[in-house]
Amino acid sequence: MAGSLPQRIVRAMGLFGGTQLAVIALGILRNKFLALWLGPAGVGLNAIFISTQDLVTSAAGLNLRAGGVRELSAAPPGARQRMAGVVLRTAAFLAACGGALMLLLSGAFSLWSLGEASHWWWFALLAIGAAAAIRLDADMAILQAEGHIRALARVTLVAAATATAAAIPLYRLLRIEAVLPVYLLMTLTYAAWAARERRRCCRPPTRTGLRNALRHAGPMLRLGAYLTLAVVAERLAGYLFVVFLSREASESVLGLYQAGYTMVCSYVTVVLTAISAEYYPRLAAVASSRLRMQTFARGEVKVAVWLLTPAVVAFVCVSGPVTRMLYSEEFMAAVPYLDLGVCGILPRAYAFSMAYVILARGEGRAYALTLAAGAAAGLALRVGGYLTLGFAGLGAACVAEYALCGLMAALACRRYGIDAGRAATVLTACATALCVGAVAAKAAFGWWVPAAAVLPWLVPLAARQVLPRRRSAKRC
Repeated sequence: MAGSLPQRIVRAMGLFGGTQLAVIALGILRNKFLALWLGPAGVGLNAIFISTQDLVTSAAGLNLRAGGVRELSAAPPGARQRMAGVVLRTAAFLAACGGALMLLLSGAFSLWSLGEASHWWWFALLAIGAAAAIRLDADMAILQAEGHIRALARVTLVAAATATAAAIPLYRLLRIEAVLPVYLLMTLTYAAWAARERRRCCRPPTRTGLRNALRHAGPMLRLGAYLTLAVVAERLAGYLFVVFLSREASESVLGLYQAGYTMVCSYVTVVLTAISAEYYPRLAAVASSRLRMQTFARGEVKVAVWLLTPAVVAFVCVSGPVTRMLYSEEFMAAVPYLDLGVCGILPRAYAFSMAYVILARGEGRAYALTLAAGAAAGLALRVGGYLTLGFAGLGAACVAEYALCGLMAALACRRYGIDAGRAATVLTACATALCVGAVAAKAAFGWWVPAAAVLPWLVPLAARQVLPRRRSAKRC
């Protein structure tokens, strides 16, 4: 089992990889035109809409996707249609609540985010997106729990392609007024295509009434409530930092930060989400076995770190030209944030793998406390880092934040007798130090030093760790 686990992870990532690369490329293209025609102000306004909808969706949606995947994966095969019906009916109720909450707070969001309440109708229209996003979570949970990875990939690809096709002419014609329509179009396409794929790939769910659905959804909603506290705390920290930059600096600085955040965090989140599409249901299905969960978690950490480390070093070497290509010359001020912040991807992968162990066991309280503490610490680190060292301080804060989150998640897992293992922990620490060293070498001597001194031996070494060993297989 241990020998085949890395291959299973790599196969799952390969299945998702091509589609996710296309989604990332389409996102890069949208952001390129957004930055080119609307500038940092347009990028900043887009960040406000994303942060606001994410905050409301997390609060009202009770993290239905994560809770639904766990309940569906743990349910006996004969009971999954009934549970799917419960998830869908509950999602319809929560979507209505989320839309109403966004409408109710539209004026307040306009005042807090933009400094004036006159744009309340922008946030009122986001109520449509909030409701669609909550319903989307239910369809995606059913597809993920059933193992339809290709269908999940098609959903994200169609939504990204539709939004990109509409964004280019709209950004050109409507300028700043096009930011909200493009964002809503992507959310609605995402939700509509997810519903289509769920009806096409999965067996019809058992219909149930709202009262019966809420009664059977009790365990899922209790877990979801804890997950919501965790995600709301995380997204509230992100929202507060966006507001801090908007108030203390300017929308242009906010746009630079959002551009850097997109490259450092958002695109990597796509990769980690691709990993979790296979990892989380498999982990939830063996939640009763401490040994199997530990084996899966250790394997996930090692494979993720070996795959990501060469990519991080390569990105450090080319971050300047990539920023010019994806955005424009005025976004070059964010490069110090990119170079250091991208190194935080490795402790983030460690924290990600261990946090899913807590979630798969259904320990909502421990999961919420871990993520909320990490979010609070991350907000303090980002504010302090920006005030002291500017964008370079933000990058250093990113590394420290995810390292702290990884430590807290590992300590929480030890309560259940599940240990990440010394090998995985040391590997993550050494890989992070190597990437930080590459940043220092680039700053002192130029990009060619890490490119020539690190990548030639790192890439083959990483490949040997994660790819199948054909010679060993033939001897057996």
